[in-house]
Amino acid sequence: MLSRRDYIFNFFVDSLDYAFFSLALAFGSVTTFLPLFARRLGASNIEIGLIPALAYLGWSLPALPGAKVSRRLRRKLPFLLRVTLLERLPFFGIALVATFLAVPFPRLALFLILFLLGIACSAMGFLGPIWTEMIGKVIHPSRFGLYFACGNGIGALMGIWGSRLAEHFIATYPFAWNFALCFFLASLAMGVSYIFLSLTREEDGEVVDERGGYLHSFSRIVQEDPNFLHFLIARVFLALGVMGAAFYTVSVLQRFAIPDTFVAQYNATLLVSQALSNFFWGPLGDKKGHKLVVLFGALAILLSNFWALFAPSPWYFFLAFGFLGLNYSAISVGGMAILLDFAPRDRRWLYLGWGSFFSGFPAFFAPILGGKLADLFGYGMVFWVSLVLNAFGFFWLLFGVREPRAFENFVE
Repeated sequence: MLSRRDYIFNFFVDSLDYAFFSLALAFGSVTTFLPLFARRLGASNIEIGLIPALAYLGWSLPALPGAKVSRRLRRKLPFLLRVTLLERLPFFGIALVATFLAVPFPRLALFLILFLLGIACSAMGFLGPIWTEMIGKVIHPSRFGLYFACGNGIGALMGIWGSRLAEHFIATYPFAWNFALCFFLASLAMGVSYIFLSLTREEDGEVVDERGGYLHSFSRIVQEDPNFLHFLIARVFLALGVMGAAFYTVSVLQRFAIPDTFVAQYNATLLVSQALSNFFWGPLGDKKGHKLVVLFGALAILLSNFWALFAPSPWYFFLAFGFLGLNYSAISVGGMAILLDFAPRDRRWLYLGWGSFFSGFPAFFAPILGGKLADLFGYGMVFWVSLVLNAFGFFWLLFGVREPRAFENFVE
């Protein structure tokens, strides 16, 4: 049985693990730096759309087998420490590709970057339910929201400094050494994150023996918990609605001919918005319920789509990226914590697996569809479709989902 001191220690080390992991993902952002790097390598709209598409596919589809593995592990940490190398080392590989192959062999470099990104994100998706279930064991239930807020928020604060550093690299050093430095720092942050993860104190848990395939387990959940089904439907719409965000960077580059350093400033705005809002979402979710946090996140992505659609100058895209940061932080905090609130302790692996799948898998198709729409009708059509999909998700969440948390069961 974990003591109060163990809970406090785990909150500290796992928040720092999460923070440095978030910092690494900021240096290797699938929203800003990787699409910009791909564009400089000569990538088409569809190839740029593959970057977030591969990320969402990797984050979602492997979550189902990951959830099944999780139920058989008494302790999650030893398994996590072994397999997590597959989600961390590819960023070092991307840095090497940028250093040695980007200039002489740009098409080969683009292929290898997509391949390595696919490996990293698939490992993240596979380990996601296992890691989240471990967090459900080692962090006190009354502090789930605060934990995700601190980890993501501190990571975003560090990412602000990282963005300024990346802006300096892009402006000062020649292509592609400037991008390689960003990816080397991403791999360094991954290494620091690994050290803090290894310090987690975890007790033995129960091994769950439940027979039946994926479809059987899903059918059982939605029949017994229709409220969770409505939540999944809302998340499908919101996942499809991310297609617009994948093209903010290339859209503003095409429309206004801004320098590359502007993109680093957009990334900084995204991270500032994430950092500041995280520390609001966590306490709000712990006090009022995490459905409210996810709902505010859905409203933020609607406003982000609006500003991207009607921006008359590149300066207005700072608002689009700012609201996008609010959405990212709300989903990172409320979207993770609400799954733990939905799930009974003995069936967390099922809820986490299916929750991760439906939250991410539809988003795999969104950027690919967005790339095709951009080729045929322009970026404006992509932003309109995103706006409509996110509106459906917002109203389904507002009227179709009840707050799952029983507050009386959470005591200090």
